[in-house]
Amino acid sequence: MDYDITKYDRPSVAADIVVFTVRKSSSESYRHLAKPVLSVLLIKRTEEPFEKMLSLPGGFCCRQETIEETAFRKLKEKTGVDCPPLSLLCNLSRYGRDPRGWIISCCYWTVIDYTKTAIEKNAEWYEVLLKESEGRHTLVLTGDDGREYVSEVRINNTNELYNQSAEAEIPKNSLAFDHAEIIVNALLKLRSSLERPYAAFRLLPEKFTLTDLQQIYEAILDKKLLMANFRRKIAPYVEETGDIEGGAGHRPSKLFTKKFIENE
Repeated sequence: MDYDITKYDRPSVAADIVVFTVRKSSSESYRHLAKPVLSVLLIKRTEEPFEKMLSLPGGFCCRQETIEETAFRKLKEKTGVDCPPLSLLCNLSRYGRDPRGWIISCCYWTVIDYTKTAIEKNAEWYEVLLKESEGRHTLVLTGDDGREYVSEVRINNTNELYNQSAEAEIPKNSLAFDHAEIIVNALLKLRSSLERPYAAFRLLPEKFTLTDLQQIYEAILDKKLLMANFRRKIAPYVEETGDIEGGAGHRPSKLFTKKFIENE
């Protein structure tokens, strides 16, 4: 066979994973209940490049594994999260996105119930806020200590997301590499997925109130929803259990569960 692989560039391949959850914040609602907020799981880098900066969990693919296996392995090693359902988000391949060389990243996203997952000490949840204005996205991540990390991400004419800081010096309050871009992309994908509630169901117990489900939607979409419209939209996907909410200080609500829909 007349083929010489050394004649061709050989990039390194990595996996990066965006893990979202909805958890209770420290703020209080009119019923004195903590408000649910959307959060993303990040780690603090322990080596260069971008040592001590926040980044997504991930790492390089080994010869003996698939890129999906790399994603599961690195997520477990760096955060303690074990084998959640992963969805492919995008592939990032432009040269210069990583100062170590030509690195192609396969990016995945998922949502998990944070109450059922113990995370490693180097991993922390950060509240997510996405501000949009004239094609620009400002990603604001807030740690439990109140510190904010701000990144500017914008959309070009082909609707591709890219992080401006990938082409210039990255601000010290931003994220490493182009991980802000990946998070924005994943959040937009998560929001679009809510046309059907399957991702939201993974953030709830088996039995839940419709208010619980609506609060999940509002945390992800970052907007208030009209109760009547929401319940009409969600009706085909839920069914009553016959049980009511226990231990509530107000009028108890009916409990629902997700409806099994064939071929879904």
